Amino acid sequence: MNWITHWKKIGIKVKKIFKKQPVGQQETDWKNCPNCQKISYLPDLIINTFICECGFHFDLPTKLRLESLFDSNYDIIEAPKNIDPDPLNFEVKDKYKYKDKIKKYREKTGQDTALLAASGLISGMKAVVVVFNPLFGSGRFGNHENEHYLHVANFAVKEKVDFWLCCFASSGMDVHGGLTSLVGMPKSIIAMTDIKQANIPTFALASRGTTGGTYASSFFMHDIILVESNSTQDILFSGKRVTANILKGTNQIPDDFGSAVGVKKSGLVDIILDSRKDLKNVVVTLASIILKKNESTKNQEAEENITEHSIPDSLQKTPAKV
Repeated sequence: MNWITHWKKIGIKVKKIFKKQPVGQQETDWKNCPNCQKISYLPDLIINTFICECGFHFDLPTKLRLESLFDSNYDIIEAPKNIDPDPLNFEVKDKYKYKDKIKKYREKTGQDTALLAASGLISGMKAVVVVFNPLFGSGRFGNHENEHYLHVANFAVKEKVDFWLCCFASSGMDVHGGLTSLVGMPKSIIAMTDIKQANIPTFALASRGTTGGTYASSFFMHDIILVESNSTQDILFSGKRVTANILKGTNQIPDDFGSAVGVKKSGLVDIILDSRKDLKNVVVTLASIILKKNESTKNQEAEENITEHSIPDSLQKTPAKV
């Protein structure tokens, strides 16, 4: 055995050792903050709803999100079971089959789709909440998610809920699904239109990056659009580099492009929360105002309708005879 063969074998052993080490922040009890570089202990972050001392917001697990919003118990709205999540049987030869990846996403998250939806009471009001899970294919919006979203919207309309809240954390339409994924854009718009026609106040929350077709469709269909914190980034259709290439020869894109502050300054969103801890109070307050206004408008229309159409001529007041 010469020295080259010897070092090659050592290199292979070293690679195997590194492969066995935990990869990514999700598999350790410590989180490194990308803002202040401080390393935080996971149990401490859980107590503080995954907010660093510097104010940076880590991704909040979907079930913790629901628990932080609903008053007590809530009911999960399951996805339709007869939908193929990989209708194109997408495969990269000698690398992976997409169905295998979906299987891993499901095992990791315990969800059938990238959406976790639930109904219940929030401060005594009937609500439906939809949460994108970034651990499921970066919050993909594919064929199965399209149908899930429609199913949840139909449930909200049928049950006449008081308000709808969707927490976005999505990389957009799933490229592995081709046109079957892109159909999700008009489908989600149709779903939002049905909800609006039912006079249900709708709220969108950008809890992390919200991009691509998701950003370009249902996100902006909501009545009020919120951003979870000042640390939220990538609220845009395409990334800075892609956008810069498209805009060659025009003014350079601003430094805050796609950031919470940037989209607020551009008038694309309504509110940036100081903290995700404020979400429940803000949404409930706004929903109450909108519902009271809607009820007042209905009562006024009803009174006008009675005055103009419902009182027979025989019962109308006549001038008194002198």
